[in-house]
Amino acid sequence: MAVEDEKDSDSGSKDPGPEAESGESEGGEQVDISKTTAPSIGPNTVIEKHDPKERLARHDQSSKDAMGLDKRRSVIGGKHGASFGRQAAIYGIVIAVVAALVIGTLALVDSVDQAPASNRDAAPWADNKIESTPLQ
Repeated sequence: MAVEDEKDSDSGSKDPGPEAESGESEGGEQVDISKTTAPSIGPNTVIEKHDPKERLARHDQSSKDAMGLDKRRSVIGGKHGASFGRQAAIYGIVIAVVAALVIGTLALVDSVDQAPASNRDAAPWADNKIESTPLQ
């Protein structure tokens, strides 16, 4: 019994199963590991092993797009953003609006903050009828 178990465990990781014989993919070797004891490996689990050069070549990026044009082609149309004249006009408009607000605020404050035309004497000591007492 122990000899049969050893044969099963040895052949399980090296002997490709029926899936490996029938489904080879793009030069990769398939290995049936379904007899390996691990919680993440289920029945009929097959691992594909690819040549390291082939795996590393998958990450190489093409310089052409789907239409066959260069991916890093220049942008047509020239400048991006506002021209110097437009920037100067916007800056001038902002300065004019701020200046108008400051001048309007100052004019409003001057018109509202006026002293009355005449001040009447309302303080108790402002009455001339108070008797003066000499200092001793």
